Amino acid sequence: MYRTIKLFAFMALVTLFSCSEKSDKCILKGQFSEGNGDVIVYPYQEVHSKKEADSLSYTAKIVDGKFEIELDTVLVCRTVIIKIDNQRKIYSLFSEPGVITITEKGGKVLGEGSSLNDEYHRILELVNYEEYNNLRYKKELSASEQALKDAYATNLWKLAKVYPNSIALSNLFYQEYFGADEKILTKVINTFSKEVQKAYYIPKLIVRRDNLLKVAIGQQAPEFSLKNCNGEEISLANYKGKYVLLDFWASWCGPCRAEIPNLKNIYKDAQPKGLEMISISVDENEKAWLKAVEQEQMPWVQVRDTKSVRDKYVLPYIPMIFIIDPSGKIIDKKLHGEHLRKRVEEILK
Repeated sequence: MYRTIKLFAFMALVTLFSCSEKSDKCILKGQFSEGNGDVIVYPYQEVHSKKEADSLSYTAKIVDGKFEIELDTVLVCRTVIIKIDNQRKIYSLFSEPGVITITEKGGKVLGEGSSLNDEYHRILELVNYEEYNNLRYKKELSASEQALKDAYATNLWKLAKVYPNSIALSNLFYQEYFGADEKILTKVINTFSKEVQKAYYIPKLIVRRDNLLKVAIGQQAPEFSLKNCNGEEISLANYKGKYVLLDFWASWCGPCRAEIPNLKNIYKDAQPKGLEMISISVDENEKAWLKAVEQEQMPWVQVRDTKSVRDKYVLPYIPMIFIIDPSGKIIDKKLHGEHLRKRVEEILK
């Protein structure tokens, strides 16, 4: 109740940061009481290797408790790691042009000098982000934990309705709804102002939404050609005229491998009726993929993707199933277990 009152007080009294243009540099300073060490500002961009992450990170030495780094001026949330005298501190910084100083008070790391960063941390407190984040990937929740998760989403939408011009808030929507379907993404996009739609986070959701629409039910399945375990090229185009079940999986994915017995039963019953199956592994490690294929003994086509196909199909997670009709159109997706088996039976009647 208290947090709800605080939320409405915030909505009523605080004027959130707007998307005004600034040309100043973004200078990040550290002022701790003492100590030596290192500070790393990790990249906000998507990276695919440690080498790439290192090349995009900002680093500096901490000498007598002080450091200074010049960042780019993109308005984004960044993770700052402070290693000082064998202690490791983490701070989420929402940067903007100007001078931002990181200090420590009462054992808590704080950022000063940025209205956008202040706004971001006020929002984190109001929506109870820390507690929510601890529950984010927990499989079984108590009634009170579920209520906390539900309240988090509710409060995000309340804030967005009143403050559609908040870049800081758009970051939390990006985190929460990046994996959502095209309908929810459209709702998120339309919730924010035209200005925020041109900032960093919402344009990424727009791209993802538009890509999802390309693989929506009723759309033509993207073509691909990948190598099987023997190095032979397997092309989706060769399966025109047949029903095809595409299964995206990985050797390290527990739910993917738990689905395999169900897929084996489906294949046994449906393959004689005209269904073909192709499992597309997203394993980076070829040896791990080949070992899993050998262990699982799946009697249908096995290929491995090196990145491009998973991007074309905009995978929100794995395992991910697509069913394609003889004309090459996607007729269903996101099915598993008994729902998948019944849907295949229905299609092949």
